[in-house]
Amino acid sequence: MTPEAILADLILCGIEPSVTPDKTGIVVPAGKLTEAQRAAVLGHKPALIACILESARVTALLLEAAMRRCDERPDSDKARQDMREEILGTPPHLRPDLLDYFLSDPGSLK
Repeated sequence: MTPEAILADLILCGIEPSVTPDKTGIVVPAGKLTEAQRAAVLGHKPALIACILESARVTALLLEAAMRRCDERPDSDKARQDMREEILGTPPHLRPDLLDYFLSDPGSLK
């Protein structure tokens, strides 16, 4: 299983892992991992940490780009919140493509 697949599986199961401040550990809610998930996380820990950090970086950029688009339109507070929720609900492996979309020509979204 790849680190990307492990991260996708965890998120699909409602587990949003994060990385410790020193970037050497992975934080998940206590008691949520199955034995298979725990083994996968431990077996791919360095690569999974890198994957989680990259996913967080892309997600932050994506949220910034989406909110800039909301500013251009201008969207209501509810529309902005809906956009945030939709982005956070987007599987991590699809977020880079969505970021590219939001960074594309502004006229293409109107």
